[in-house]
Amino acid sequence: MKKFIIQCIISTISLIVIPLSVCAFDTDKIISEELHINNTSDIGSPDTDEKEKNTSADGNTIKVFNADTDTVMELSFREYITGVVAGEMPVEFHSEALSACTVAAATLARKKLESGSDAQLDGAVISTDPAKHQAYMSVEEMKEKWQDDFDAYYKKLTEAVDKAIDYSVTYNGELIIAAYHSISPGKTESAENIWSAAYPYLISVESEGDKLSPKYESVVELSKEDFRKKMKDAEVSFDDNEISISAGEYTDAGTLKKITIGNKDFTGKELREIFGLRSAAITITKTDNNIVFNVKGYGHGVGMSQYGADYYARQGMTWQEIISHYYPNTQIIIYRSEDR
Repeated sequence: MKKFIIQCIISTISLIVIPLSVCAFDTDKIISEELHINNTSDIGSPDTDEKEKNTSADGNTIKVFNADTDTVMELSFREYITGVVAGEMPVEFHSEALSACTVAAATLARKKLESGSDAQLDGAVISTDPAKHQAYMSVEEMKEKWQDDFDAYYKKLTEAVDKAIDYSVTYNGELIIAAYHSISPGKTESAENIWSAAYPYLISVESEGDKLSPKYESVVELSKEDFRKKMKDAEVSFDDNEISISAGEYTDAGTLKKITIGNKDFTGKELREIFGLRSAAITITKTDNNIVFNVKGYGHGVGMSQYGADYYARQGMTWQEIISHYYPNTQIIIYRSEDR
């Protein structure tokens, strides 16, 4: 018991001091490509004659669009995934969490490889723009960021990647949409509550360690005048010049499903985009002069929580157990393109 208490204290301190990556990939884009649920465009999902089936789905190479330079890089799969894990998860996190991130990132990349190259990415299959796909950090950028710690951090990173890079996650024999995010509100969210697309492996699960994060809660406060301007841009009107806000409806995970502001209904996802909030787990209060948004978590909340993965790893879970926890009903496989 004494040993367990000490371990918990150490884990909590470690979690609090570690900075958290802001950019887990934008799964809205991945989901819309998979299901075409975005009615506005088919970006990233070109017609069949615009696709060139990539023959390197075995993981040898991958063509990556560098969003910073507008050029296409042809990287070894290992080099790409190493850069993704460095860009998406703090290297200070537990090595088992880094390995879990490796599997999620590799699964997403292989899913894109199986889809083929994208004419809108100049023939690449995936972008380094985290708003579209996954972040990426080159070795040079790692050296600049980590400075004197580069050798130790790079060794830790590559060992965690090499341990798990040959694996992917499937459901009924198909690669999953291995969504991940920074911090959940304490439970991850079901995909259908965020993207209106249900997946049996993207369902709500406990992620209690997220509550220990220093970025777990955030507050955004606007003057009533600024709030009115934002709402006017969203075509909202108020009766008698009074700002009316309903109590709101919430999911079990804490995501705001629906709230009425003035004459218009909003989802938490919509308010997050309008006001630049960290997540859609939002409560709104009014003071005499201001409108206050209280927000829990960071990111869309679906799939694996990065912070939660680190917490579970520090409690002794392996990367396989972390993956199975955040993606229930799935199978972990050694990926071989010839078997697909």
